[in-house]
Amino acid sequence: MDDQGGTRPDLLSLKPTVVPRPPLALLARSRLMAKLDCTADTVLICAPAGYGKTVLLSQWLESQAHKVAWASPNQHNREALWPAILQALRHCPAIPPGALRQFSGDEDNAVDVLGDLAQELIAIGSTVRLVIDGVDGFARDERDRWIPALLNQAGLTIQLALAYRDNIAVDPGPFRLGGRIVELRAKDLAFTLDDTNVLAAKTTTLMGMHQLRELFRQTAGWPACVVLALRYLREAADPDAPLGDLAANSRELSDYLNHQIFRTLSDEERQVLSSTSVCRVVVAAQANTLAGHRYAGGILTSLADDRDLVESAGSGRKVFVVHPMIRAFFRAELARKEPDALLSYNRIAAQWHEHAREPEAALRHAMDSTDVGLIVGVLEKHGAALLGSGEVLQVRRAIAVLPDTAFAGSQKLCVVAALAHVESRQPTTATRYMVAANRNQAEDSPPELRELQALARARLSWFSDGWEDQDPQATADYAALRFSRQSGIRIEARMVKVTAALVEGKYGTAENEAAAALIDATETGNAYLTGKIYLKLAATHSLQGQLRRASGFLQLAEDKLPMQAWTAGAGRSVGALMHASAALLRAEPVEALQFAATGISELGQLGSSSKGAGSAMRATLEIVTACAHMDSGDRRNALEGMRQARLRIGKDHLFAQPLAACISVIEHTAALALGHSDHGREVLEWAEDRIQGTGELCLLRAQGPAGISRFDAAVDRLRPLHTGAVKPVLEWTRLHVNVLECFMAIRTGRRTLAGKLLEEALHIADELDVLRPLAIAPQEVIDLLVERVGTFGPQEALAQRLLALHPPADARRAQSLTPREREVLTLLPSHLSQEQMAAELHLSVNTVKTHIRLIYSKLGAGSRHDAVAAAYKTGYLP
Repeated sequence: MDDQGGTRPDLLSLKPTVVPRPPLALLARSRLMAKLDCTADTVLICAPAGYGKTVLLSQWLESQAHKVAWASPNQHNREALWPAILQALRHCPAIPPGALRQFSGDEDNAVDVLGDLAQELIAIGSTVRLVIDGVDGFARDERDRWIPALLNQAGLTIQLALAYRDNIAVDPGPFRLGGRIVELRAKDLAFTLDDTNVLAAKTTTLMGMHQLRELFRQTAGWPACVVLALRYLREAADPDAPLGDLAANSRELSDYLNHQIFRTLSDEERQVLSSTSVCRVVVAAQANTLAGHRYAGGILTSLADDRDLVESAGSGRKVFVVHPMIRAFFRAELARKEPDALLSYNRIAAQWHEHAREPEAALRHAMDSTDVGLIVGVLEKHGAALLGSGEVLQVRRAIAVLPDTAFAGSQKLCVVAALAHVESRQPTTATRYMVAANRNQAEDSPPELRELQALARARLSWFSDGWEDQDPQATADYAALRFSRQSGIRIEARMVKVTAALVEGKYGTAENEAAAALIDATETGNAYLTGKIYLKLAATHSLQGQLRRASGFLQLAEDKLPMQAWTAGAGRSVGALMHASAALLRAEPVEALQFAATGISELGQLGSSSKGAGSAMRATLEIVTACAHMDSGDRRNALEGMRQARLRIGKDHLFAQPLAACISVIEHTAALALGHSDHGREVLEWAEDRIQGTGELCLLRAQGPAGISRFDAAVDRLRPLHTGAVKPVLEWTRLHVNVLECFMAIRTGRRTLAGKLLEEALHIADELDVLRPLAIAPQEVIDLLVERVGTFGPQEALAQRLLALHPPADARRAQSLTPREREVLTLLPSHLSQEQMAAELHLSVNTVKTHIRLIYSKLGAGSRHDAVAAAYKTGYLP
C-alpha cells in the first residue's frame, strides 16, 4: 500500500515492471476508476503514504499498459527528473525503439526540450500516459523546473498522472482554471465502511459489526492501516472482543506509522502533534498553549495544507482535527514513555477549555488528568449546566471516580450528584447524595446552590412514598425558582409544575406550563431541555388516551435528544413505556412486549417506593405485558397478570385515576370475552371504589348486561356518558363504547345504526391511532366490517388493517361462544354427566347437548377431552 518503497502488508508488493500490477487481494476501486476515466489530460493524486496511490494508478492503467510510461525515483535511484522521464518514455511500448535518441538526458531547458519532445511524439503519432509516481522524491529544483512546464505544455501529446505525498511538490493552481485536471486527495482514497467489510471478508478476518465500526472510526479508512489492523484482528480471531486502541496494541501498525510518517516529520512537528494528541479538536490558540510556543497553530496549518495529516476548518481555518491514527499514535507514545506528560497535557487542556467556557471538554480532560481537585472544581462550577445540556453520563462518570472525601466538604458537589442520579431515574442513589448535602449545608449558602437544592428536592419527591405530602410547589425555596437567573433552573421548575398538574389531572394547566417552558428552551437554544419538554407533552397526551398526539411529541423528543442522552437521562424508561402502550393500543402485541421488556429492565433503578413514579411505571408495564400476551395468543395466565398489576394500584398511587381507568377497561373486557364472569365482577367492584363518576365505570357497568343480552339495562347504564353527566378519563374509552353499542345494535336487528356506529368507531380509531378495541371486538362486529368493506371512504385503509389482523382460528371460534355456551364450557372439565350438567344449569338435557355440540364445533374439537384442552390452550378455562 505504500507508494514509495515502504512496507507493503500482505499482497501489496509491486513487481518491478513498467506498469506495476495491482495486488490480487486489494479492492476494485470502481468509484475512483470512474472518476479517473473522466479526465483527458491530467490526474493529480496527493495523499500520505499508505493510501494506495501507486496501486490505484496501476489498476486504472492496467488495460492500457502499452501506452504508459512509468517514472519513479525509486526505480532510478536518482533525484534528476528529466532523465527518469526520458527513460520511462523509452521503455513505453507505444514509442518505437530509438525514436528519442536526440535527447541525452542532460538537457535543462524544460520549455525547449518539451517542445522538441512534442514534435517527436506528433511525428510518431502516439499519445502517451506519463505517470510520475512519487513526484516529491525528486529534487525540488527539478520539480520546479519540469512539472510546471509539463502542466503548461499545450501541444504535448502526453497525458500526465502525478502521484505525491506533499502538496508542495506540485502547484496546479494556475492550471485548475482550464477544468482539465482531476484531483484526488486522502479523503477520496480512504476506504469506506463497506470497503473495509469486503476487505475483511477477502482476508478471512472474523469480525463483529461493533469491531468493524470501531476499526473504521480509528483508522478513518486509511488503507494501509486498515490492512494492518485486519492482520492484527485475524491473529486475535475473536469477533466479540473489544477492539481496543489499535495504535497502542498493534506493534506492526505502530512501526509502520513511525517508519512511513513520523520519521519524515521535524522535531517541532512531532512535538506539536504529541502535545495536542489529548484533544479531539484543537484550535490554534489551544495548540499554542499545549505546545508551549506560539507557532503551533502555524505548524498544524502546514500539516493540513501540505501533508493531509490534519484537517483544518472553521473561520480562518484555525480549527484542527488531527487524523485519528496520528493522534492515537502520539497519545499511545506518551502513555508508554511519558505518562506524567500525558496527565499534564490533559490538565492544561482542561484549564484551557474551562477558561474558554467549554465545560464538557473541560470535564473530559479533567477526568483524563486524574486530578481530583480539578474534577471537583469543574463539577462544582459547571455540573448543573452540564446536566441541563444532556451530559448526564459524563457527569455520572466523573462522580464515580471521585473518592468519598471529595463529597464530605462540598455541598454543591452533593447536590450536583443528586441531580445527576435523579436525571438517570436512580432515586435511591440520589437520596443518599441529598442527605449528604443536607449534612454539609451552610447557613450562608449562595442563592444558586439553594435553587439547585430546591429543584433536586422537588424532582426527587415524585419517586417517594409520601409524594402527596411533599408538594414541591408549596415551599418557599421552590417558589423562588421561577425568578432564577439560570434559564435551565426556570425551565426545570416549569416541568415540575407540569408533573404536578398531571398528577392532579389538570391537563390544560400541564399543557400551558409545558408550552411556556418550550418557548424558554427554544429561545435559549437548549435542545436537551426542549426534548425533555416534548417528552412531558407526550406523557400529557398519553395519560388522556390521545395516542396519536402522544406519539407525535414522543417522536419530537427522540429527534431532539441525542442517543446517549436518551438512554442515560430523561427518555430511557419513560420512552419505552409510552412506546409499549402505543404499540398495544395499535394492536401490535409483539412490539408492545419488546418495548415493555426494555422498560421493565430499567425499573430496578427506580427505587422501592410503592406509590411514586417508579411504582406507577411498573404497574403500567405489567398491565401492557399481560395484555400483550393475551392479544398474541398466550391467554392462560394473562388475566392473573392483569389482576396482580391492578392490585398494586392504590387510591394514593401516583397517576392513580388514569391507571385505574386503563386497567379496569382492559381487564374487565378481557374477563368477559374469556367467559370469566366472576373475574369481571371483581374488576367492576374494584373500579366502583377507584373511578367513580367516570365514563370508564359506565362502560364497565354496561358490558356485563350486554354480554347476557340485557341490552336495555346496558343502554341505561351508558346514558350518563352520552348526556355529558360523566366523561371518560381516557379518550380511547369512547372507542370501546362505540364497539359495544355496535354489537348491541347488531344483536337487536338495527343494522343501519350498527353501520353508522362502526363508521364512527373507525373515525375515532383513526383520529386517536388506537385500533385494539376494534381488533378484539365481538365476532358480530368483525362480520359487519367484512360485509361493509370498501364503503368506509377515508377510513378504508384502517378497515383493511383490521382485516389483516386475522386472529388464530381457535380464538375466532371462541370469541363467538354465547354466554350460555361459556357457562356449559366451564362444566366440561368436571366429571358431571350431561344430565347432571342440565340440573346444575336449570336447563333441559337436550339443550345442554345442543350447546355441547356447538362448543365442539366452535373450538374445533371432536370430544369432550379435546374441547377442554382447546379451552385451556386459549385461556377460556383458567
